[in-house]
Amino acid sequence: MQDVMAWSGGFQTLRSVEAGPTVYTVPRMADLVTGFRTILSGDYPRLLLSGLGLTLAVSLCALGVSVVLGTLLGIVRVFRVPLLAPLGNAYVEVVRGIPLIVLLSVVYYGLPALGVTLDGFPAAVLALGLYSAAYTSEIVRGGLNSVPVGQIEAGRSLGLSRAQAVRFVVLPQAWRVALPALGNEFISLILGSSLASAVTLQELFAQGKYITGVTYRQFEVYAVLALVYFLLTFTMTRVVRALERRLGRGQAGIERRVL
Repeated sequence: MQDVMAWSGGFQTLRSVEAGPTVYTVPRMADLVTGFRTILSGDYPRLLLSGLGLTLAVSLCALGVSVVLGTLLGIVRVFRVPLLAPLGNAYVEVVRGIPLIVLLSVVYYGLPALGVTLDGFPAAVLALGLYSAAYTSEIVRGGLNSVPVGQIEAGRSLGLSRAQAVRFVVLPQAWRVALPALGNEFISLILGSSLASAVTLQELFAQGKYITGVTYRQFEVYAVLALVYFLLTFTMTRVVRALERRLGRGQAGIERRVL
């Protein structure tokens, strides 16, 4: 039996020609540098950038679906709209109990059985939006519950209908409370979009898998992907925190003027 040395993903391996397990040893720094240079040259950066753009696009579109549907669900649940409130509660409970990858598979692979066929992008937007709407509903519900009940009566005293009071008086105050949490939900959408590769969407993670299959540089490729995702989420976290501080200062100013 003869042992030979091989390189895989930047790691030196000792492999038996006939049989036997692979033993991993510490990678050489020079080989890691070569690996990073490989995936950061040629067409690979362009593929990663195109995947990043698609990741942001699908996340933003899914956030739009999530905000619209989640807001409607939050309103009907808080104000206990007949017939709709139980349906909203059931939707939230069911969707929150389903893994995102399963919902993606139902939308992309299951709907064609019902005569509805979607491409990868709209399927990913729909699945991510429906999934996130259940959590956005809870965010909106918390924001609505934070608004004093007397605000509706104040709106009614100004001649507004109940629906108008909710729209023009209650919702703006609820969104002030809910916006920071909604920013965190957008971060979750960015991370969840990596599962969209399961429905053939060539987003960032899918492009990384393709580069891995071509270069066999697993460690370097996934290290770069981890860094990109970290930079995205870190930037969004800083934006959310700045928004929280800004809204906090604005609310404090309003309270001082009232007093």
